[in-house]
Amino acid sequence: MTLLAVAGGTGHAGSAVVREALSRGYEVRSFSRHFPPKAAAVEGVDYVLADAATGEGLAAALDGAVAVVDALEVRGRAAQRAFPEAGRRLLAAAYGSGLQRAVMLSIAQCDQVSFGYYRSKVAKEQAYDGAKLPTVVVRAAQFHSLLAEVFAYGSRLHVVPSLPGAQMQPIDTADVARALVDAAVEESSPDHLRRTVSGPETKLVRDFAEEWKAAVGSTARILDLPVPVPYFSEGRNLAPGTAYGTTTFAQWLEGRRGA
Repeated sequence: MTLLAVAGGTGHAGSAVVREALSRGYEVRSFSRHFPPKAAAVEGVDYVLADAATGEGLAAALDGAVAVVDALEVRGRAAQRAFPEAGRRLLAAAYGSGLQRAVMLSIAQCDQVSFGYYRSKVAKEQAYDGAKLPTVVVRAAQFHSLLAEVFAYGSRLHVVPSLPGAQMQPIDTADVARALVDAAVEESSPDHLRRTVSGPETKLVRDFAEEWKAAVGSTARILDLPVPVPYFSEGRNLAPGTAYGTTTFAQWLEGRRGA
């Protein structure tokens, strides 16, 4: 059976990749610095400990795998600075273990903004472009879950934040996971490839806020906030022609009812 390794397989995106790979019949090994809580562990997955920042445990985590999906998450400025080097360590270990391909999850249009987290993604993409084994960087639009979290957080203060005139094309995490597994198992190429995936809709943030309010029954008012950067005000966050996801924000919200 084909073995896929998932770096950060206990995180939000990584756990979706794990479930997607399992659903296709692949053997899955998830590695991260911590084991998942028992309630969050997915049956049939081999969970092991490894740290891309130090390299500890990587060789064992990658042993026997044909490809690795890098869904590692990063929090804090120190971790952001170390993120590219962690990518290089993972790539070196993947090459040394004879993997056929490494796939990285990145952010759509991340090179169009100066946010620290986005810059760390760009730097890590560059590491993938220079790797000794074939790689694919999959840039994804903002997740439905992120948009919902922002709306929910603001509603605690009785407002639903919006960005005047700004648009988004959010995507379901499950659709992103599908794109990542597709990239990991497709016929190998010597190239370093990049692709962008977004959701099926491009709409004003205010429209998504209205959908969220209707879905959760919120009475909070929508508040337009000043857009601090051209990334949103000038639409630099958008990637036209990259629709890949099939689940709309409203459909995702409907699926979350009672969850």
